[in-house]
Amino acid sequence: MLMNKKNRVDRSSYLRMLAKSEPVIRAYLRSLVQDYHDHSEIMQNVFITTWDKFSTFEGDQEDFCKWACVIARFEALKHRQTKARDRLVLSEELISKIADEGIQEHQKTSQWVVKLEHCLTELPAPNRDLIKRAYSPNQSIKELAKEKETTPDALYQKLRRIRKALAKCMDVPPSPSYSI
Repeated sequence: MLMNKKNRVDRSSYLRMLAKSEPVIRAYLRSLVQDYHDHSEIMQNVFITTWDKFSTFEGDQEDFCKWACVIARFEALKHRQTKARDRLVLSEELISKIADEGIQEHQKTSQWVVKLEHCLTELPAPNRDLIKRAYSPNQSIKELAKEKETTPDALYQKLRRIRKALAKCMDVPPSPSYSI
């Protein structure tokens, strides 16, 4: 099947917007649907529906995310109707309430992420690198401490000071210190 230039642009725009919005859409849908398999199935339906309707979409990245969340909400409601015979199904009214609150929280979360990204740029480069690596999913503190030629305890202390600086930058009260 040949794809003309407009379709390539649409596909590229769609994929770019979807990639940026996917974590928010997934989190939003997770608040509506707890079962992993149902969640995955509904996400696939959201992707298909957003692609099918993308030619009618008009807006920017933030609008796309909100639009996709609305589609996710309707897909979750549609899925709920098919599972209506199950005993542990949330009422449509409760799902609507959760969905409305999720959309309202999206803007707050987006602002928080932007502020965090700004505060990360304010850190000295070595501290920024350390915090990003320490919280990456494929990194253990033991490995990182060994690489930095320090102890895990010393590394935890340094990370605590960096988190404190980030909290100050973001105007967030420091959390109490707990020993693990």
